[in-house]
Amino acid sequence: SCPPLRLAHRIARNEYPGPQARDSNHVHQVDAVGPRYLKGNSTRYYFLVCKDVFDLTIYMEFVDSRRMDVILDFLVHAWQQLGLPEKVQFDNAREFCGFGHAAHSLSRVIRLCLRLAVEPVFIPKGKPQRNGSVENFNGWFQPLLLSRPFRRPCDVRRELRRLMMTVNEQHVHAKFGGRTAIQYRRGKQLRKLPANFTIETKLPIAVGKVTFIRLVSIQGTVNILGQAFKVGKRLKFQYVKVTIYTKFQKLKVYLKGKLIKEFPYSLSNK
Repeated sequence: SCPPLRLAHRIARNEYPGPQARDSNHVHQVDAVGPRYLKGNSTRYYFLVCKDVFDLTIYMEFVDSRRMDVILDFLVHAWQQLGLPEKVQFDNAREFCGFGHAAHSLSRVIRLCLRLAVEPVFIPKGKPQRNGSVENFNGWFQPLLLSRPFRRPCDVRRELRRLMMTVNEQHVHAKFGGRTAIQYRRGKQLRKLPANFTIETKLPIAVGKVTFIRLVSIQGTVNILGQAFKVGKRLKFQYVKVTIYTKFQKLKVYLKGKLIKEFPYSLSNK
């Protein structure tokens, strides 16, 4: 067996297989922050945040629920404003990936992504730093915004609009030659959701990919939507990319871009 220090070096050498943003709308990161409370109010509120990893544009909402239908509406609004990404990255909260019976029917959030030809990517469990771009933003905006004792959600939402305008339209970036994110995006062919887009009551599972990045356990397994898959003890403590291909109903495991395991993964359209 490997001593802990040797294992740590092994983990450090294992390249993390997360998506790399090459331009606007290549990768979005989405997060839910909360609960947060208003002064004199016991209602639980949450910030929903969508951030473009490359150009740093943001879209935010202040809501009173983390239910999946609220997340779905938020994603529609975000992608009407920012445009559709190639990939969208989430953590493993149940409002994103579902739970229980959702393993082989896929959550409505995953189904919406597939319907819109967006690949959902789920970071390793318990590793929020792997959603680092949006997590860093969350750490920046909350002290700034919550230093004031808001009493009404409409006041918070007004400040959020101001914050989004400042970040997207006023903050300049050296890597864009002193332009703002919105100025950088001008002239680009961004695929946006139409203003009249509505989510179907029954979202079928469309053809596409769903990816999970996982650290292989000491037992040599990875957990995908509540189900364990054996990939081999020789891979323990290494990051692998696990992708469900809905067209072929296959689950494939990759290490450093190389296919190492394949499993059948039957899907239910219920």
